[in-house]
Amino acid sequence: MLVLERFFPPFKLRLGNPGDAEALLQVHQRAILVLGRRIYSDAQVESWASGNTAERYVSAMREDGEIFEVAVARKGRIVAFCSRKEAEIRSLYVDPDWARHGIGRLLLKRAEMAITEAGHGSISIGASLVGLPFYESQGYRVLRHRHWKTRGGLFIPAAEMEKNVHASAHRQSEN
Repeated sequence: MLVLERFFPPFKLRLGNPGDAEALLQVHQRAILVLGRRIYSDAQVESWASGNTAERYVSAMREDGEIFEVAVARKGRIVAFCSRKEAEIRSLYVDPDWARHGIGRLLLKRAEMAITEAGHGSISIGASLVGLPFYESQGYRVLRHRHWKTRGGLFIPAAEMEKNVHASAHRQSEN
C-alpha cells in the first residue's frame, strides 16, 4: 500500500469554503482534545476546546479574510486544515488519526509559499506547546513564551514564533 500512496496519496488538498465549517470544527476539536492532552491538563484542554463553533470559521473566511486550505481523505472527510492571513499562519490542525503522515508539513509549506509569494519576508504563528516542536523542526524560532487565554477562560502556556522566509529561501538556493 505504501508504494501506491506515492502515486495516489490518501488525501487531496483544496481551498476551504464556508460549507466546510462543521468539518473544520470537528478536526479542530479532536486535535485539541486528543493531542492537547500530551502537554496540557484535562482542565486546560477542556477550556481550550470549549466555546468554539462552526460559525467562527465562516466568519473568519467571509469577514476576516482568512484563507483555509483543507486536506480531504478519499471518502470526502476533511482530515486537516491550515488557515492564513497576510503574513500569519492562523491555525494548523490535523485529526489525530492522520497525525504524523506529513499532512501538517505539506499544508504548512503551501501556506508559507503563498505568504512568501505575496511578498512577506517573515511568517508569524502563535503556537501551543503541542505544536512547538513541529514548528521548530520547520525552521520557526520562539520570539517569546506567553500565556494564551482560552475561550473557556483558563490560561495555557504558548509561544509566539517567527520564520524569516527570505533567509531560508536564500539558504536553499545556495545548496
